[in-house]
Amino acid sequence: MKSTVDQLAQRLEAELGAAAVVTEQSVLAAHIVDGMRPALVCSPAAAEQIAAALRVCVEAEAAVVPWGGGTAMAIGNRPRALDVVMQTSRLDRVIEHDAANLTATVQSGIALTALQDIVRGQNQFLPFDPPDPARATVGGVVAANLNGPRRSCYGSVRDLVIGMKVALASGELIKAGGKVVKNVAGYDMCKLFVGSLGTLGILTEVTLRMAPIPETAATVIAVGALPKALQFVDELSRSPLLPAAVALMNSGALGAGQNDWQAAIRCEGFAETVARHTSDAVALARRVGLGADILGDNADGQLWDRVRDFPLSTSRVVYRVTVPRASLAECAQAIEDWNTPEFQPAILSDAPMGTLWIGEPVSQRSAQQFSKLLSLAQRCGGHAIMFTAPAEAKENIDVWGSPPPTLALMRAIKNQFDPKGLLNPGRFIAGI
Repeated sequence: MKSTVDQLAQRLEAELGAAAVVTEQSVLAAHIVDGMRPALVCSPAAAEQIAAALRVCVEAEAAVVPWGGGTAMAIGNRPRALDVVMQTSRLDRVIEHDAANLTATVQSGIALTALQDIVRGQNQFLPFDPPDPARATVGGVVAANLNGPRRSCYGSVRDLVIGMKVALASGELIKAGGKVVKNVAGYDMCKLFVGSLGTLGILTEVTLRMAPIPETAATVIAVGALPKALQFVDELSRSPLLPAAVALMNSGALGAGQNDWQAAIRCEGFAETVARHTSDAVALARRVGLGADILGDNADGQLWDRVRDFPLSTSRVVYRVTVPRASLAECAQAIEDWNTPEFQPAILSDAPMGTLWIGEPVSQRSAQQFSKLLSLAQRCGGHAIMFTAPAEAKENIDVWGSPPPTLALMRAIKNQFDPKGLLNPGRFIAGI
């Protein structure tokens, strides 16, 4: 950083106001990222202020880490540098809710639960399922690409984002996409920023597709040994049924004292549709030799909250393995076969998407376990990452695994948007 902390703080105060720039130690301690404490925290009140603050930071060569609700800060590599945390929490308004067209335009700092409360009045909801939705902000969910268990039914974050505004390192504000679902002109720049982890710019506004709130919902639980649970999930995928979510869990993920696996099938829609789905799912489960039942309302909500929150468990390492759906059974069975007294992971699978989440306590074996998962994923035609982990588990490794063939292109894009490498430096793939 070229300037002193006091000089940078004075320049930021001139742009944002004195109250928006904080150097108090207790505030800095609450914004530590992977063991690194920022020199200051600033909280702009408008998109133009974020852009101005970024321009000041870049001129001072100060490294900036964007911060929404702080729920996903354990994702990614340890930052190469951290001088300024840029909060978006003051950008928390709904700009427009076009209920007739099922879209909403919101500022990036609005918490997901707050947005859901607002659009619920029009019998709509945003089908994001990120962990800790009371704290998670829309901008943070989009930047981290936090797809939840209902992705296979409602679409991914990339599918649901149709427009955005972004503050760039240069101090410019740019716009991508639009406010209607059918945007066909030019490149779809939105997809470039979704999942970029704040390394290309800071989201200030997002336009999203809404969905009608389902009339009713129910969950079927099928219980038994892993091979039969995998057979059930496979036959379900080839049936006419269209569940909202399918989660496959071992006892470690359930927090239950049993050895059986569970397959949870969430059904949503009109009452007649849900009744048909639950009846057929129970019959299918019993036909392959699993015990099956329908959960009550309270147990249903608690189960899907655990599924939703699993990827960002802060007290352990969570790996994500993504493989073609045809390879899911082979991959899940291989990990199950690794069980030893030292390695008894919690395993949860978003079966329709071919995703496996594996959680274990942090240990000296974490890097070795990650290497085994990388080899397994490659053998199964997929990839693995250390999705979230405490700082000590990230030492001397790239949590994103092997660099993709497109790495040179990714570096070129990063260089165009952030030539000095000051936005979330080092946290993305191969230290981008």
